[in-house]
Amino acid sequence: MVYLIAVLMGYFVGTNAIVERQVKASAGCGYYNSTLGTLSALGGFGGWFCAIPAAYFVGSAWGNGVVDGVLFILAVLGGAFASGFLRRNPLNYLLSALTLPANVALVFVVYTLSKRW
Repeated sequence: MVYLIAVLMGYFVGTNAIVERQVKASAGCGYYNSTLGTLSALGGFGGWFCAIPAAYFVGSAWGNGVVDGVLFILAVLGGAFASGFLRRNPLNYLLSALTLPANVALVFVVYTLSKRW
């Protein structure tokens, strides 16, 4: 379950990176709403700062410690690479803007899961 959350976090970060690259590469492409544009610009940076505490929670809660944290980060990287397969999805701009709030929520989910064990 926790590694599925890690893949989902990575998918959001990877989608954000793809959208930000498209926005920066083409003139006239972007968000009409400045709030969504700001959230999208902060999404990739904040997404990794959400994955690192989640990896710490996973590593501190389960038996193997550092190994579980490293596996969590590898699952995040796998989700980021998997997001490249669905580049043409029209929802990518919405997912890119929701990267930061979604990853913050997923960190809280990982935290509550780590406190159960």
